[in-house]
Amino acid sequence: KGADPLGPENKLVFAPGVLTGLAISGAARMAVGAKSPLTGGFGAAEVGGYFGSEFKQAGFDALIVEGVSPKPVYLWIKDGQVEIRDASHLWGKTTKETLEALREESDRRAQAAMIGPGGENMVRYACVMDGLKDAAGRTGLGAVMGSKRLKAVVARATNRLEGVNPEKVRE
Repeated sequence: KGADPLGPENKLVFAPGVLTGLAISGAARMAVGAKSPLTGGFGAAEVGGYFGSEFKQAGFDALIVEGVSPKPVYLWIKDGQVEIRDASHLWGKTTKETLEALREESDRRAQAAMIGPGGENMVRYACVMDGLKDAAGRTGLGAVMGSKRLKAVVARATNRLEGVNPEKVRE
C-alpha cells in the first residue's frame, strides 16, 4: 500500500504454475504480478509460452524483483544459478532483436520474458513478452519491468522435471 507502481518499492513477481515444467499438455502457464501503473491496484497477467517451463526446470518456483538497477540489466538463470548481466546494449531494441541477441550471447535454446521499447519507456499498458508470441498483456507490467531497468529474465535448463509420480504424469 502506498507504493509508487513505477518506484523501487514495487515488487515484480514471476511465478509459474505448480504443474508448469511437467510434460502435461496445457500446463505451461506463468503469472506476472505487481502494483499496476495502469490501475494503481494489484496487477496480474498470465501467459503461456516456453519461459515459465524453462524457468521452473532451471530450479525456481518464483522470482521477486525489488528495487531499481542503476543501469539496464537482465537476469541469466541456468540450472539453479542466477547472474545479473549488463543489458545496456539491448536497451532500445525490439523484443525480436533482444531475443536474438540474448540467445547469441547465452544459449540458442534459452527462453526469455522481456520488454521492448514500450516497457523501457514505461508506457502504462506495456506487456511482458514470453518469447515473440505470448504476452502477459494486462495491467502494464512491462512498464514496471522497465522502471526497474530490467530488460529480460532469461532461463535455460538442462534438467527436466518428472514430478513425484512420473508414471501418473505420463498417464
